Amino acid sequence: MDLNYFYTFKEVAKWGSYTKTGEELGYAQSSVTTQIKKLEEHYHVKLFERIGRKMRLTQSGEELYYYVEKILSLLDEAEERISNESNLRGTLRIGTVESLAAYFITPYIKDLKEKHPELKILLESGLCPNLKEGILEGKFDMAILLDRYTEHPDFTTIPIRQEKLVMIAPPSHRLHSLKEMNLKELESETLILTEEGCSYRVLLEQLLKEENIQAKSVISFSSLEAIKQCVADDLGIAIMPEIAVRKDIESGKVVQIPFDHKKIPVYTQIVYQKKKWLTPPITQFISSLTQ
Repeated sequence: MDLNYFYTFKEVAKWGSYTKTGEELGYAQSSVTTQIKKLEEHYHVKLFERIGRKMRLTQSGEELYYYVEKILSLLDEAEERISNESNLRGTLRIGTVESLAAYFITPYIKDLKEKHPELKILLESGLCPNLKEGILEGKFDMAILLDRYTEHPDFTTIPIRQEKLVMIAPPSHRLHSLKEMNLKELESETLILTEEGCSYRVLLEQLLKEENIQAKSVISFSSLEAIKQCVADDLGIAIMPEIAVRKDIESGKVVQIPFDHKKIPVYTQIVYQKKKWLTPPITQFISSLTQ
């Protein structure tokens, strides 16, 4: 059995398309089709069925996928264990939130990549609950979260630092002149928030609920840049990690208004499964982040 067939099988399951799989792996579509047929002949089952324009795993295909994931994971681990640590190979899968991906971790990834040019680094952003689920499912080797301190029986959590949250407004906003702000002031404001499920949005909403405060209206965006632009355009006020908005405050595009972020503590933190074997790339990356 050619192990490359397993990689092809996994990609077809991911993309639901022989054509897309061929594009991703650099194969002709006919080569992808041939490899899947050889797998089906070997196991004497049908692995995919066409649903509309997509190829979907059959029940037998789903069973094989479970074992293929384990096989390929072990192959990656073997390669990483025997690689020369002066030029590490293999794949490092990292999950993180948008603000940390954009404003924090890229220099550390660049440094690791420069030391080990053959190392493949896959970085995926998402919401903290989804990232934690991805760790449990083995989708990520590790995640770098911006959230309340993570406590879970299956996780190892390494806090890096507590992050400061700031509330921003357009330069001419009435709250800018205040030295202290009562949260009741938010009842007459439009809040521009990140998408539902974002850690600091959840914590802010919990705080407002505890204080029996309801904002005049809420606008939601998934993009931090869109939120900052909306604030600058005087559509409302927003709460964001300071690291994501520091340059905008310094340039005068937006202003910071009084807000006690200590009531919603969030930490930049590294999280991975307790049973996870820490490969040399993971160990080096964690060491770099925590120094």
